[in-house]
Amino acid sequence: MTSTVVPILFIQILLSIVVTTTLAGPITITRETFRTCRPGTWGGIPSDCCPPKLIKGPIVDFCPTFDASKPLRVRKALQCLSGHELETYTRKLERGYALMRALPDSDPRSFKRQNAIHCAYGTGSFVQDGSTNLTIDIHLNWLFLPWHRMFVYFHERILQKLLGDPEFSLHFWNFDNSVTATPRHGSHGCYKAGHFMPPIYSDPSKATFEPNRSSKAFEPNRPVDLSLDLSQRVPLSAPIPPFPNRTLEEQTRRNREVMHRSVITLGNTTSFIGKPYRVGDTRVIIPATGAGTIERWPHNTLHVWIGGWMLQPITAPIDPIFYPFHANMERLWSVWRKLGYGHDDPTDPDWLDATFLFWDENAVMRRVKVRDFLDLNALGYRYEEVNDASWIFFDNSTSSSAP
Repeated sequence: MTSTVVPILFIQILLSIVVTTTLAGPITITRETFRTCRPGTWGGIPSDCCPPKLIKGPIVDFCPTFDASKPLRVRKALQCLSGHELETYTRKLERGYALMRALPDSDPRSFKRQNAIHCAYGTGSFVQDGSTNLTIDIHLNWLFLPWHRMFVYFHERILQKLLGDPEFSLHFWNFDNSVTATPRHGSHGCYKAGHFMPPIYSDPSKATFEPNRSSKAFEPNRPVDLSLDLSQRVPLSAPIPPFPNRTLEEQTRRNREVMHRSVITLGNTTSFIGKPYRVGDTRVIIPATGAGTIERWPHNTLHVWIGGWMLQPITAPIDPIFYPFHANMERLWSVWRKLGYGHDDPTDPDWLDATFLFWDENAVMRRVKVRDFLDLNALGYRYEEVNDASWIFFDNSTSSSAP
């Protein structure tokens, strides 16, 4: 009896290893992925946002081609723009969005199609090639940060093309900075608190305004709240706990504490970036089981605080604030990497070689890998220096108020 069981168990284990090895590999989006796109769901809410199933023309490999002899473009903190610089930027941004919204829906660069591609990637509309039930989602796993960096990058490139201005930069919402500080001697950065909704995105007269937001986002001088714990909401569309009313001092402290915990205290590689997500893996739907700390706080919390379209990936990019918000999210990734303390990107080929498809500024389909988007210098831009020290050096040793 024993002699029969042991070989059978060995064969079962061996088959399990073979199957796992066969399935494992980097998530890869192909023509077939687009062809088999189907309606998806998020938190039980149905979506139908597939791009055209037939990709016309060639798919061109993306390769960073920035001329290193040129200065890097600078994405600046919105709260420090003023005077002529603010007027010029606002005028260009409004014109860019007017042109993008005027493009026909059939144009993959249109504002509507920008939202649709995020929806398709984030609602399980794409299915892993060769599977009928293993859907793809770029949220709640280690693909979250690099995919959104790509998305904002191509969005910015499209704006540059429409404006005829290759030097245009999409500036960022520095929501994590809750403290105004005196700049260091010789510093040319921005040291003003940025934890309020940027005025150019809350002015009804601007093309960057979106009325479908939470009432909190319209209250003047109300700081964002990064501290609400949403990680156990099941489904994700379940009712949202109320955001408490706090004094400015209380909210500032909690926001600084959340940032310190998310990036420093809990910020080892797996915890910060998110858990691995490979071919053969099922889609994660509970943030606590797959998302990195930076995706849970401040990302998910701030999406909920803004409310409206931003509450779900089906519609989030309809609100223009999505883009400066996510520009700052990827900036925080860069800050995390520079801190040391073992803050290193994954070296797993299944992460580095994860491959996605994006339409570029010329409506050409580009094949993009994670490894192509790790060096900002190669992509041709950098971020203005801001007061990250306000939360990096926050002492939370005696506090347990944040999640």
